Amino acid sequence: MGRDLVPAKRTKASFRFYLPLLAAAVLIPFEQSRAQSTIVPPGFPKGPFIDQNMRSAKKGELLVTLSSRTKSKLTNIFKKKNKGRSPSPYQLQSLLAKQLGLRVSDSINAETVLLKGKRVNSAKVKRAESNGLVRRAQSNYSVFAFDSTNDFFYTLGLLWNLHSSGGFLSSEDIDVDAPEAWQITTGSSSLVVAVVDTGLFYGHRDIADNLWINPREEANGLDDDGNGYIDDFNGWDFVNEDNDPDDDQFHGTHVAGTIAAVRNNGYGIAGVAPNVKILPLKVLGSDGSGDTAGLVRAIDYAVLLKQSGVNVAVINASLGGGDRLDALENAIRRADKAGIVFVAAAGNDGSDNDTSPVYPAGYDLANVISVAALTGHGALADFSNYGARSVHVAAPGDGIWSSIILNFYLPFSGTSMAAPHVAGIAALLKSRNPSMSPSTVKSRIMNSVKPLSGLEGKMRAPGIVSAYRALR
Repeated sequence: MGRDLVPAKRTKASFRFYLPLLAAAVLIPFEQSRAQSTIVPPGFPKGPFIDQNMRSAKKGELLVTLSSRTKSKLTNIFKKKNKGRSPSPYQLQSLLAKQLGLRVSDSINAETVLLKGKRVNSAKVKRAESNGLVRRAQSNYSVFAFDSTNDFFYTLGLLWNLHSSGGFLSSEDIDVDAPEAWQITTGSSSLVVAVVDTGLFYGHRDIADNLWINPREEANGLDDDGNGYIDDFNGWDFVNEDNDPDDDQFHGTHVAGTIAAVRNNGYGIAGVAPNVKILPLKVLGSDGSGDTAGLVRAIDYAVLLKQSGVNVAVINASLGGGDRLDALENAIRRADKAGIVFVAAAGNDGSDNDTSPVYPAGYDLANVISVAALTGHGALADFSNYGARSVHVAAPGDGIWSSIILNFYLPFSGTSMAAPHVAGIAALLKSRNPSMSPSTVKSRIMNSVKPLSGLEGKMRAPGIVSAYRALR
């Protein structure tokens, strides 16, 4: 009985301003008026996507061009092997493929054929070219739309966290490769990311379209979906115990924007996974603090939704505090069992989490990803916690522009700002492969970082996370 009366541990979300509010006040009105006019998207970003992938060949694929001379040679070979019978166009192509140790994949036109195999034998290709069997044999390259986004702060180059070409704010390619990842997926609109935080200003123009709506609830004062929460249309407020998880502080709205702000709408920002839905679960009050009991209930609520058929795939926890508690650890275990990735901020004390653990980031569970913060130049932020064993990856977390209340935007710094980048990447991975387990998502993110030598010994995967590399 005494155990039930023990006060829940306090948990706090922390962040700090990166630029003076005065600068934001100048930029924000300009952004609002600019958004009303047509913005020409910038040219496709430069960087590793172009350098490494636009010029990389698809493994085992070859585009072969035939001429009348090569067709004649192949026809003679076929006739010798088939008692003078003339070959069909496909038989001619199949003969050529056999000569090269490949198979016919597609007849592009009368002169060109696509051949495939486990690998291309360059010696056979050169021999075929020298013998006149083919006029030209070349690699089959991937091609991509020259797509970008016209979100205002992106066009200004302030969203270095998504894409950086270098400059004052950041070094080239110190980013999460978001535009490159968007060529693969922008996330599924049926996938939900739960944000346990201060709530959400869900009228924000960059977030409203991506707010999760409970299809099984009606405004009738009844618990229509039978989950124990009356009229929980858009999540739940575990601070005030009601169905309105509105943000009265703005930390949660900032985090949510980094995860899933609407892309290409001409307004301020874009999220890492700009097509997924946000489920706001308010566990922190207007002073930025809450308790572990509320956090446990919020996690269990997300699990309950998942078990009822809602595709909750990721929980973002940009908060921390207190000691190791069985109740919280077991709740995160239940999330893992339900297939939910749990992303947590490593903390803002500039300390080693291996010796001074921070929770919930410090739980050594298969679905937990602990995230440190990086500056725009690829260094560990001076406030960021680290840990060779207990911190997994690093993401941009210094001067990150995102949404706040009343349709405004501000840059904040903190591991609270780094974690949602990883939550967004996890959402992209689960969108592309819904059956991927949380531990596999975690491994993919860790194994695909862009290495940074300055992070060696500071975390398990010393580099900056990359959405594109994780999806590739």
